[in-house]
Amino acid sequence: MDHRPHRSSGAANSAKGAAKDAAHHAERAAGSPAAQGVARAGFVFVGLVHVLIAWLALQAAVGGRSGTADQSSAVQQIASAPGGPILLWAGVLCCAALAIWMLLNAVGRWRRYSKATKALGPAGTSLAYFGLTWLFISFAIGNQRNSSQQSQQTTASVLSIPFGGVVLFLIGLVVLGIGVYFGFRGVTRGFLGKDAQPTKGAPDWVKVVGSVGYVAKGIAVLVVGVLVLVAAVNHDPKQQSGLDGALKSLASEPFGGWILGAVALGLACYGVYSAARAKYAHFE
Repeated sequence: MDHRPHRSSGAANSAKGAAKDAAHHAERAAGSPAAQGVARAGFVFVGLVHVLIAWLALQAAVGGRSGTADQSSAVQQIASAPGGPILLWAGVLCCAALAIWMLLNAVGRWRRYSKATKALGPAGTSLAYFGLTWLFISFAIGNQRNSSQQSQQTTASVLSIPFGGVVLFLIGLVVLGIGVYFGFRGVTRGFLGKDAQPTKGAPDWVKVVGSVGYVAKGIAVLVVGVLVLVAAVNHDPKQQSGLDGALKSLASEPFGGWILGAVALGLACYGVYSAARAKYAHFE
């Protein structure tokens, strides 16, 4: 008698059980006080980066300051501060811990709900925090990079592959969707109580800066998405320069200084809100 189907079924069940056990251990690790403590510190660094981006953008809006207003410029400000190297490595540790915590949270949500869609939010946020971690590492080891130039190089690489224009256009649509998602969460306050966010019982000022911050970040991400689409349609990587290019695009519009100033203040609100999550975040 052939028992191979039974053995295959047993192996599949064993693998499934092992995956669930691993997810259970990941969820327990994410729930430890030490992991949550370092993750909270990560929120402070994320908030600091956004406040610095807002400050750089506000300087450009008020005084026509040249230079860039993006994550790399913000981390450069941290690097040049007294004790910069220590702050950079602290940023590496805390942002990496936050990224890992978000990843473990995604695994835990997948285990609890048995739906991959439930894990998409924290998983996507984890990738963003891993990106910020790598930026801190780059500056800590002396490899300082310009985000705008890197965005253009990445865009050029995508355009160079077969059907690169189509791929880049789809990426632009995804970025637009993320921008709409941020704005929607800000308007509806749908961020409360989810993915280590404050609950509805948080102080009103936390809810206000969170709403304003999410809308402002949504606007900035939307403009980035538009630039990606323009670069895809025109097959020109120079038209995609990341967040800095998006903010400068706002400044070039009628009443651009006022628009950029409002978005900058909104990004500052997002930074304050992120830092507030260090105290008010609800960890599941």
